Amino acid sequence: MNIPRTAAAKLSTPPAHHYATGTLHRAIVSLPESMCSRHEPLHERIVFFDRPHGTPAGAYLEKLLALAWNIDTADWCADGRIYNIYSARELIFDIGDSTDPDHRLFEIGWGWAQGTQFANPADVDLLVAPRLHARLLAALNHVHEAR
Repeated sequence: MNIPRTAAAKLSTPPAHHYATGTLHRAIVSLPESMCSRHEPLHERIVFFDRPHGTPAGAYLEKLLALAWNIDTADWCADGRIYNIYSARELIFDIGDSTDPDHRLFEIGWGWAQGTQFANPADVDLLVAPRLHARLLAALNHVHEAR
């Protein structure tokens, strides 16, 4: 069988979420007005994070964002600022539509006239270890270039 080099490499490479040390999650975070630009009073970020096993995802993300963004994030989940928290497994096996499992991580809308909608790279934060960061960034760039 004659498989192009890039396709052969893709077949032997595990999905990005296999590089997580805990459980890879994605959440949507609605920024407070103080963090938004003047021209964009409502801004949402797509945030990926690697949650240690046994830790509640929402509480962990609140603490992680507080450190990363130097802002008080207490009760952001309860207030609805952090929502749609899904594990990579849920995004890949239960929700996603793309043929590539890594691309499913970045899907944010389905059924539109334009087809599947993907996260804008400018709105994505990857709060993960370097090796996982590189894999997610490569997948995000590939999705963005394919559009």
